Amino acid sequence: MRNEEMRVGHLVALVTTAAFSVAVSAQEGPIPEPRPLRAHYVLPHGVMIGGGPEAQAVAEAIGAAQANICGATGAVPLLTQGIIALAVLPREMTPIERAAVRRFSGGTPLMLPLREGLFAYVRRDRDGSIDERLVPVIRRLLSVEGQASLADALPDYHALASSAHATSISQIALIPSAPVPQARPGYTGADGSLAIIGSDTLVTLMPDLLAAYARHAPKQRFSTDLRGSSTAMPALTAGMTIFAPMGRELWQNDLDAFRQVKGYGPTRLRIAYSSHGPRTNGKTPPAIYVNAANPIAGLSLPQIRRIFAAGAAGGDIRNWAQLGMRAGEIHVYGAPDDGGFGTAMRLSKLDGLPFSARYRALNGGKAILTAVAADPSAIGYATWMDANAAPAGVRVLALSELDGDSYSLPDAGGDRGRWPISYFFNIYVDKKSGEALPASTKELLRFFLSDEGQAIIGRHSDEEDGYLPLSPHDLRAERELLDNL
Repeated sequence: MRNEEMRVGHLVALVTTAAFSVAVSAQEGPIPEPRPLRAHYVLPHGVMIGGGPEAQAVAEAIGAAQANICGATGAVPLLTQGIIALAVLPREMTPIERAAVRRFSGGTPLMLPLREGLFAYVRRDRDGSIDERLVPVIRRLLSVEGQASLADALPDYHALASSAHATSISQIALIPSAPVPQARPGYTGADGSLAIIGSDTLVTLMPDLLAAYARHAPKQRFSTDLRGSSTAMPALTAGMTIFAPMGRELWQNDLDAFRQVKGYGPTRLRIAYSSHGPRTNGKTPPAIYVNAANPIAGLSLPQIRRIFAAGAAGGDIRNWAQLGMRAGEIHVYGAPDDGGFGTAMRLSKLDGLPFSARYRALNGGKAILTAVAADPSAIGYATWMDANAAPAGVRVLALSELDGDSYSLPDAGGDRGRWPISYFFNIYVDKKSGEALPASTKELLRFFLSDEGQAIIGRHSDEEDGYLPLSPHDLRAERELLDNL
């Protein structure tokens, strides 16, 4: 009896939290300029839903619905963009997935328990409303007939406890609904403009680039929706943007979702270096930090791997004495390995090796640097840092690509291309093998990589996000890559 009461309580909490929670995690952050939702999921005789194979059973239980079997991970970006009305998942959304949906739609997605361990997610706007078309859909799924249909089709998923089921019905009745305008899928607007959806760090740079490009292609128009890098890949995955402009690297959840829907991965082009520093008037790019009292001049990237990861070539570096410093255990700090920045750093900078057993994961760059500032034996890897957020008592450590090379910092005055852990203004494109990029997309990218485009990027280098033009070496490489797409 006690276990049954606990299960009921958990399910009640799930619905209550999904319907009424207004608190958000720091990871989700503020939402710039929420806009009205659009529905691309309306069919002649119902709505489109998506997910793994369970989505087919849910569609049949609804009656007036069609299932897009795009996989559980692939369903999240399609939900974000309104390509599907419901995302059917055999698990709860991860915090990163919830953050991406919320950042685009304005509201934390509604979680609807369907069976034990099976959930449907619905977008909500910034006022907490759902599309009024979906109210009868939800009622149908929670009805006696709907639950019976799910029981027949999904025998491995147990029924909701009766009290939890009743609570779900009563709570759902309190959720507001509103009309959501219907819109067609695709990145071309009714006026022929091409949509660009992505990073909010480009709100001044991207309009300047597009305005300059318009002098070369006056008939081509663009519309921009720059609400964050977490919105870029869902839009590319859903086919709602010509490309995904991001001020960071692709995170694992972005990549997994795209591949689950498309069957192949996106293609990356580097357009500029992402920020520079250390500086007092803007963001310092991701960097390795040590305590200000640490006299070490710099480290090579292979040494960084041996400190932060387990099993790197040459063996683990555990003690400062191995680096010619005063003996003492190295205390290692960084971001969680949760599919976000920490995972991207591990995969791209540490050759995919697992983090060291000494690695201490902390949430947020400020927490990481605070720990480093308080610990003379510490070293930390932190994401972009605003000048006023970095505590005193730390310094950015100079790095080199290889052992024995000269060290460099990610500053604007030197050769930014030598910084071995550079992050970029990346543009990801949907390029299937054997198919060419649309000419409109390719020509715009060619302009971004032209001398004129790079000069425009350089004029924005003093801004908070401070992108820098590519070095001649990196620029040649990206131009060659584009020519071959």
